[in-house]
Amino acid sequence: MLEQLIGSQEVLIAIAMMASIVYLSRVGGYLLGLQVRHIGGLRPVLEALPGCAFMAILVPAVRQGNPIEIIALLCVIVLMWKTNSVVLATTTGMAVLVLGGSALEMIRLL
Repeated sequence: MLEQLIGSQEVLIAIAMMASIVYLSRVGGYLLGLQVRHIGGLRPVLEALPGCAFMAILVPAVRQGNPIEIIALLCVIVLMWKTNSVVLATTTGMAVLVLGGSALEMIRLL
């Protein structure tokens, strides 16, 4: 079945279109950034965007989550606020999810 799906022309067209959209959005963002960089009032907005984008992805995923996921979200929020390091916040959030989920599963087994 996988061979049929990969071999179909529709799938190849979809993959090519997605790759084109991703490439064009990155190039367009880069070119737009070159032009917008010179506008002084937008600098604080551009510096805040990575955190905003990160939270826009995380909050809906955790909205219906269990307590471990909420704790992981709080850890990510605090670390992003204090350190402004996406790598540290993401790593810590994932560690809380993995270790917290394992601990929660062990407690349920007892």
